Amino acid sequence: MINIYMYRNDSSWVQPELINVQNDPDLLKIAAQWSQSGESEQLPNIQEIKQMYVFQFQFRNGDTIQDVNYMYVTDTSNEHYMKEFEGSLKKDIDKFDASEKEWILNLIGLEGWKKVSASDLLNS
Repeated sequence: MINIYMYRNDSSWVQPELINVQNDPDLLKIAAQWSQSGESEQLPNIQEIKQMYVFQFQFRNGDTIQDVNYMYVTDTSNEHYMKEFEGSLKKDIDKFDASEKEWILNLIGLEGWKKVSASDLLNS
């Protein structure tokens, strides 16, 4: 299963906002392969980041569920970047703005990003 969260500045909901849950086996297989693709690339300036998402992949491992989190961002040139990160999702931001965007990206880290193709997860 993949939970898809989006950081939105036009919402009164707590951020990031859950926008979709994906269970389609074929799409999950494609998404797993996609998450391992891409080329190492420097993340553009934070001011150029247009949209931010969290893809939370959940895998059953015996009796436990393991989470693997990816930050997925698009920039003003419509390029796509992704980075796996550890830790829990931050779900207590009431209003998402430029300072929160910068804080989140610095928390995840500005190094170790990959340039990837557009995700099919957002079109499903």
